[in-house]
Amino acid sequence: MVVAVRAFVSIVMLAGFYVLALVQFVAGVVLAVWVTSVTTGAVGAKIGGAVFLGTVWAVGRGTWKALRADRAGPPGVPLTPSRAPLLWQAVHELSAAVGTRAPDEIRLVAEVNAAVSERTRLMGLIGGRRNLYVGLPLLQTFTVAQLRSVLAHELGHYSGSHTRFAGISYRGRLALERTIGHINRSNLAGWVFRAYGWLFILVEHAVSRRQELEADLAAVRVAGRSAAAGALREVEVLDTAFDFYMRRFVLPGVEAGYVPDDLFGGFAAMLRARAEEVSALRARISSSSSSSSSSDVRVPSRWDTHPPLGVRVAAIMAAPETTAAIDNGPAAGIVADLGAAGRALQALTLRPDGAVQLPWDEFLTATAAAALQEESDTMLRVFTRAAGQPVEDVGAVLDLIGAGRIDDLAAPVLPGATRREARKGFAEPLTTLLALAAVRSGAARWQHSWTAPARLLGTDDAPLDLADVAALACDPLTLPAARERLRARGIDVTAAKHVRRRVGTEHAGILAGITTVIVDGRRADLLILSHGLLLMPGMPRYKTGMARYRMRRWLAGGDPQQLAATPGSRFIPYEEIATAVRTTKVRFRWEITLHDGTVMELRNGAQSEEHAGARNVFTKAIHAATT
Repeated sequence: MVVAVRAFVSIVMLAGFYVLALVQFVAGVVLAVWVTSVTTGAVGAKIGGAVFLGTVWAVGRGTWKALRADRAGPPGVPLTPSRAPLLWQAVHELSAAVGTRAPDEIRLVAEVNAAVSERTRLMGLIGGRRNLYVGLPLLQTFTVAQLRSVLAHELGHYSGSHTRFAGISYRGRLALERTIGHINRSNLAGWVFRAYGWLFILVEHAVSRRQELEADLAAVRVAGRSAAAGALREVEVLDTAFDFYMRRFVLPGVEAGYVPDDLFGGFAAMLRARAEEVSALRARISSSSSSSSSSDVRVPSRWDTHPPLGVRVAAIMAAPETTAAIDNGPAAGIVADLGAAGRALQALTLRPDGAVQLPWDEFLTATAAAALQEESDTMLRVFTRAAGQPVEDVGAVLDLIGAGRIDDLAAPVLPGATRREARKGFAEPLTTLLALAAVRSGAARWQHSWTAPARLLGTDDAPLDLADVAALACDPLTLPAARERLRARGIDVTAAKHVRRRVGTEHAGILAGITTVIVDGRRADLLILSHGLLLMPGMPRYKTGMARYRMRRWLAGGDPQQLAATPGSRFIPYEEIATAVRTTKVRFRWEITLHDGTVMELRNGAQSEEHAGARNVFTKAIHAATT
């Protein structure tokens, strides 16, 4: 019955979308004919053109792209029966237990998740090839019972025929999204389609939440309530831990041009090193998901695709207990040589162009050195502007201090500070520069830790603290003594070179954008990046629709580095902006002054369109850059 309802809802909602387009088109044509009869043909033609663009053309284009879209699964390593016989044995056993056909392929993926897909025919009425995706982090930490629970849950989606009509739902949603994306916000047809799109999503998500609860019951029947609830909680724990691991240890190195030789092995090592923190997180999630108080169990939102964890756990614990044997042994052994599988998976999912692969200790050392170099480059650029002359290395900074110009150097670093405070506070950035000089001189090295920030060690393997030397160097009278101490430690102050003389668009993210802004009287598209402002050559007046489409494409997946290489483009790093004044409160109009004295005006044009909250994003970015 549930399958029939799902089929009926999916098909009727999708058909209703096209009926809605037809009704709007007919109504628009009737309106255009009536307007033509009472006014002029030109006015009627304009109305008819707007109706056509907002209905037939937009729906046709969106549907055509949706039908051609391939809902490919995540990249992964195929686990054949010969490579993972125990996993396949468990999957076949669980498939029989939940009453469904086993998947045709099992793929190991990098996500902290498991999922299923099915390529169906005849709008989902005939089943097709099935794929099961298993996240490697689950195998690293789950018990066998928890893994069986997750697999049973996913296979339960098959037995409930939940995957049969996923293709229809996906393509219907895609057609709606792409149709709406091609309609101007001022077009009445767009308002109607957006309202229908919200209704479509609400209905689909309500069905999805029901399916998740049904699949949870399949997991309980096979693995028991404790394993089913524990698996859900453990996914929350692992997702939080893996996100922290990637942000803290992996992505900074990737951005610097390095990759570790064993991504998933490093995750396992971090979990072992931070076992107490992971246990505390596990206890906190378990407590919040088990509580029945309204403050701990989140009320489901109509927009959620999954019920909240507390709701799912409550439903699981209310289900009948299984009589099956529970295996609480580690799940890692269910796939032979999981480490090799993880390295093969890394080769598919983490392969930035030109990156150097290093063993973990070397990778983290290189990452720390790159971060120190970037921080030092930022300061040397500031000192170059403050001194009005090139500051090539730390030695040049010390020379400027010796020449009595420490106040000039400290002013932009410590704005608003008194002369005494500035001189005292300048020791902190100078310590960073001296640390880079020590590393580049071979007088220091980084010691990695999974539980604490990397430490700088001297040649005697003792922590190297250069704060005392930096404090001496901040006073021209004691600067010679500081130089002598640095020489005694084998630190060459000229070794900390200024490498990156200007911020670029490497590793920048696109936050928002405005089409057709006027920059010093010329049309341009403004992209607001995480590192600065990128001005792209504007399009002619008659191509405003294309400008809108181009902006949406950039926001969805544009590469700032490639865009910045476009002839006629201009990138302005935030750090080069000295002042920015909003010249009107009603419209988007700013006067920006750069440190080199250049003054530029940015303002909205008659055809400008803001995307992704551009005005607020721009204001916040400029405020952060100039304060």
